[in-house]
Amino acid sequence: MSYGFHSATTSGWFGRTQERTLNSFHEKLAGAGFKTRDLLIDGREYTSREDLKAATGIEKDTSIFAYDLTDIQKKVTSLPWVKTATVERRLPDTIYIRLQERVPVALYQKDNKLVLVDGEGAVLTDQNLGQFKSMLVITGEKAPQNASELIGMIDAEADLKSRIQIARWIGNRRWDIELKNGITVRLPEEDAGLAIKRLTEAQKNEKVMDRQVEAIDLRDPLRIVVQTAPGAVNKYEAGYHKEKNI
Repeated sequence: MSYGFHSATTSGWFGRTQERTLNSFHEKLAGAGFKTRDLLIDGREYTSREDLKAATGIEKDTSIFAYDLTDIQKKVTSLPWVKTATVERRLPDTIYIRLQERVPVALYQKDNKLVLVDGEGAVLTDQNLGQFKSMLVITGEKAPQNASELIGMIDAEADLKSRIQIARWIGNRRWDIELKNGITVRLPEEDAGLAIKRLTEAQKNEKVMDRQVEAIDLRDPLRIVVQTAPGAVNKYEAGYHKEKNI
């Protein structure tokens, strides 16, 4: 008797029997009206239907109870654009998926390759980047994780935004902005927003971003330092100061 049990186990007889029983059970459920008729997805903007279909593995007219919702949730969440996913069975015939997609913030340049990233540094795609060409190009270790604040500041200054070629995260503490005309704008570690306002004011009064200069240094809160040639600088009082409390 022991030998017969061992043979049945190693031959896979029990596994096949269990599978047939389970399939028969789901066929009866489907026949009773619990067929998968609809797959409803909310929150999808960038994730392709083909990727979602492959991840879920859901097929029409199969038993709605045949699917492991936790497994589907894990596979959907593993897709590049998906940050979180909720998967529900809505009886008698609908699987419902709610997506929270990642929000692209910038084009990240690393190792001479350009990829689209979110604010956590997750790579979303390196394909069909043309539709994202208006986004800021950033570079530097941990640049994506620090880009959101800079982008908010730049978005408030349309003229500056239109001039930017690339933003470089320097020493994991501050930004350098390279303009399309070759000028480097050096932002401070703190109060970068105030520094950008000072630059905007200097542009209005002095056309500083239109000059033949190499760099505009905003790291001194009291002065803007303009480097006109190697070793030569021009200093003048900043035109925009933080208001003092009285």
